Amino acid sequence: MATFVVNAEGRVTHWNRACELLTGVRSSDIVGTFKHREAFYTESRQVMADLIASNADPAQLIAHYGGKCRLSASIRGGYEGEDFFPKLGRDGKWLSFTAAPLRNADSTVLGAIETIQDTTSKHVAEQAMRSKETQYRHLFESANDAILVIEAGEIVDCNHMALDLFKSSGKPLVGLSILDVSPQRQPDGLSSKDQIQNKRRLYIKKELQCFEWRFLKMDGTWFDAEVSLSQLDESGSPQILAIVRDVTVRNKMLLTLRQREKELDEKSRYLEKVNQALKASLDHREVEKRAVEVNMLVHLKRYVMPYIEELDKCRINADARAYVGIIETNLNDIVSQSSNSKSSKYLDFTPTEVRIADFIRSGRNTKEIAGLLGMSPSSVQWHRKNIRDKLGLVNKKKNLHTYLSSLNE
Repeated sequence: MATFVVNAEGRVTHWNRACELLTGVRSSDIVGTFKHREAFYTESRQVMADLIASNADPAQLIAHYGGKCRLSASIRGGYEGEDFFPKLGRDGKWLSFTAAPLRNADSTVLGAIETIQDTTSKHVAEQAMRSKETQYRHLFESANDAILVIEAGEIVDCNHMALDLFKSSGKPLVGLSILDVSPQRQPDGLSSKDQIQNKRRLYIKKELQCFEWRFLKMDGTWFDAEVSLSQLDESGSPQILAIVRDVTVRNKMLLTLRQREKELDEKSRYLEKVNQALKASLDHREVEKRAVEVNMLVHLKRYVMPYIEELDKCRINADARAYVGIIETNLNDIVSQSSNSKSSKYLDFTPTEVRIADFIRSGRNTKEIAGLLGMSPSSVQWHRKNIRDKLGLVNKKKNLHTYLSSLNE
């Protein structure tokens, strides 16, 4: 520690190596002189040891340092202080100094001793800490979310956003517990007290805490919030930093979206049923159309063509015979064109068998066909047997649906 001694006149009698390193002034250049004053100040002014050696009264000494020194609590008659010395070093230095009188046996002041400690690094660290505190406080206050600092379940600090969110302009928020700003029960029906205990257990286990919570404002209204927790240990006692974001509007929008999705799902299911009904109706109409077509061809072959052939054998004049030939040719053309269509496969079927065959081809089972045609399943089975017989599938291991589908390819 830098140490120097002055006599009653204020001349330096001792100047140790630490003083040389601190001030850059060698002991040989300063012992026996008053130059120690210039080592610390840009002008010649007394240091604390000079004032003590000259028996300056306490008021004069304190005034000389502008209130930056005080009586020492541990050294009788001593003083201590701290100040910035711009002359020392490149950017100046902060020094902490303590001075005490040197007395002889009869208590006469023979001089004074002063010790000096460089506290620049401490001040730089304190300044950096103050700067960080200012920076973090600015971030704390300018955050868009409410921030609560909680210790032992009690709110010990909060930002302005928290005051606005909780409408705490008239009532203090600091000093309240989380239960004071929570309803008795949360939306899931569980008590807030039990859930706080559960959150505390999870927090002790260092598990991530991010959850939704319902809070009460100071005016008695409530809001839903998303809460995330983190731990603070800066104060020496464990504190919880709670970031609270109001999600009431978001939750209402989500609820509205879910309701709209439900309505759209219901409409979609309704339209699907309508579509199925329309498809069934169209299928049924196509079956009816084909049955009429087949029925017409069957009637032409059974009830018209035979008589045309017989008429051609009758004794008629040449003109009538010519017209009969035209009629027969035209009818054969109609039958021939129809014979190339899907309907030709069903020429030997009854109208009911035509309908059933088309339903089988479209993948309907016996029960469904019976419901569509208004008949019993056993009747449908009987018609299926007749269809297989007319198609030559009796005692053959061929699937009727597959076979009928192949006829339409």
